Amino acid sequence: MIRSAAMAAVLLSASAAFAAPVPITKAPRGQPVTLTGKVMRITDADAFRMKDETGAVTVYVGPNALPIHVGEEVTVLGALEEGFPPEFVARALRRSDGTEVRFRHDWG
Repeated sequence: MIRSAAMAAVLLSASAAFAAPVPITKAPRGQPVTLTGKVMRITDADAFRMKDETGAVTVYVGPNALPIHVGEEVTVLGALEEGFPPEFVARALRRSDGTEVRFRHDWG
């Protein structure tokens, strides 16, 4: 987990609107992007694994609670961190029923 001022700047610059999703394996690092996939498992109180037909990624929503369930199809807006393995830091999430949840990240 990088949790840097640079990542905070990327997330703040991201449009609040969901764009057309890109495949997980094609997501650029350090740039705003939208991903869509199925929740594979909950990995922490504020993180989950998501997969699409190309791969899987850990999605971090902290310090916010997870508004999803295993097996649910979701769309997330955020940015893929530069670290290895990369983690996707979500700014917003859209559930399959159309409900949208925004996340606030407080990094110094």
